[in-house]
Amino acid sequence: MEHIQSLFYTYGYFVVFLFLFCGLIGIPAAEESFLLFIGVTLSQIAVTDIRLSLTLCILMGVLGATSGMVSAYLIGYYIGEPFILKYGKYIGLSPKRWKIAQDRFQRHTFLAIIVGYFIPGIRQINPYLAGLSRARFVTYLSASVFGAVIWSTLFLLLGYFMGNQIHRFLGFRLFHAVLIGVVLFIGFIIITAFQFRKKRV
Repeated sequence: MEHIQSLFYTYGYFVVFLFLFCGLIGIPAAEESFLLFIGVTLSQIAVTDIRLSLTLCILMGVLGATSGMVSAYLIGYYIGEPFILKYGKYIGLSPKRWKIAQDRFQRHTFLAIIVGYFIPGIRQINPYLAGLSRARFVTYLSASVFGAVIWSTLFLLLGYFMGNQIHRFLGFRLFHAVLIGVVLFIGFIIITAFQFRKKRV
């Protein structure tokens, strides 16, 4: 963590952008822990230090995450489907089954992308699936930006306001329990909102 902190002090917001970009295109990275750590680091910086701003870190986090999501989508869109159609039969994925999978993902693109942000692994797979499924880019981009804003802001603010106390939690299961609780709560709110909207329609 000291190395990441040193990079952050040296290169500033670019580190936030690059870390989240790499994490979202599938390069292994503990994005939530990184955002929490950056939030903690920002909380320890003197108020007079105008070089590093929480607001700009959130902005760079959103840009980095969204750029990674769009890049992965384009890779899936232009490279993935020909590969699936050619070799999918060898893993039991016939053109008919693939069409069914495409239709299902297209119907639930917005919700899948937003909820996926809070599930490690799914967060990296979803953009490729969206590209493979030919999900509407406008819908996908809207969900990517909206999800990135919620996700980045939540973890940066959580680290920022917990400050030094976060160090006590990082090594214990209690922290993970709290984090899971937050994720489940957000997922519940999102699902409930969509169900309520459907009932009104």
